[in-house]
Amino acid sequence: MPASSSSTPHHPHDAFFKEVFADLVNARELIERHAPPEVVAVIDLDSLEQLDTSFIDEDLQQHFADLAFKVKIKQGGEAYICLLLEHKSYPDKWVLLQLLRYKLQIWDNARKQSSQYLQVVFPMVVYHGKRKWRVAKQFNSLFNLTDLSSLQPYVPNFAYHLFDLSVLDDQSLDNTGLVNAALGTMKHIFDDEIQSKLGRILRQLRSLPPEKMKRYVQIVLRYIMTNAANLTRKEFEQIVRDEIIDEELSEGAMTLAQQLILEGRNEGRLEGKQAGLLEGKQAGLIEGKQAGFIEIATRLLRRRFNTIPTDTTLLLRQIPIEYLAEFNVALLDFANIDEARAWLQQHSVSAN
Repeated sequence: MPASSSSTPHHPHDAFFKEVFADLVNARELIERHAPPEVVAVIDLDSLEQLDTSFIDEDLQQHFADLAFKVKIKQGGEAYICLLLEHKSYPDKWVLLQLLRYKLQIWDNARKQSSQYLQVVFPMVVYHGKRKWRVAKQFNSLFNLTDLSSLQPYVPNFAYHLFDLSVLDDQSLDNTGLVNAALGTMKHIFDDEIQSKLGRILRQLRSLPPEKMKRYVQIVLRYIMTNAANLTRKEFEQIVRDEIIDEELSEGAMTLAQQLILEGRNEGRLEGKQAGLLEGKQAGLIEGKQAGFIEIATRLLRRRFNTIPTDTTLLLRQIPIEYLAEFNVALLDFANIDEARAWLQQHSVSAN
């Protein structure tokens, strides 16, 4: 199968995850360092090949970002490795049911290609929510088999490997390189003090070849500027001046900051004209970023529920900026628009 992502990512964290780890060099490093050693020992990572997962249904793509790879087993045969970025901002035991569906679709696709045997699918779930992941990782945990040992043989079972960024030791990310920089960025993207981490992240990227460094500095900075609610323009520019030695690259980073601010302002003005709610001048980084977050929330709500009631649009305008990014993650888990509205009501300015 040709290398291809399953779809264009709609979630900002998905887009960053796929931009970094669709590169085979980065995917290999992530698997080699963070998959279980006993798994790494039996596979040939030099044979890693990205797979097209366009056959995975849209519901699963809404649940998590996926990157699938085929790899040779050293003793013969092949296996699949799936890197799955968990969308949810909280641990969910039902991810096991989603993973079973994911495996079944891969196996069904293999059957259609007349495979003699099914290949092992190793799922590695990458989670970067704020809460610790404390749900079971065995599929049979979804069943109540108390005093029913006779039925145990008829219950399917598998496990997934959890890579929980929230418990990842920062010291393990101190070395230079893109993977360390990307994982550190994702781990701390929700932190109030992310500006204290940005210098280290930029220093880690200095080890890359010049053209690659230029590309990934832009990708990392865009992700941070778009999703870190508490990073001001002044803080951003000061860190760029301190940490980016290359004058051309530093200028490019400053231009990117200006561009993102302008994009936020323009989106805010457009939303104001459409809804008749925003008037006057949109000025400053906070206003621009807030408008950008609202635009993302509006698109996700429309995609998820097809329509956005007027009261829900009004509530979006009443959410403090520090909650907007969290809402954009949480809304992927709402079953209906009423749950989204209830969340907004709970976190609106009037409720605080």
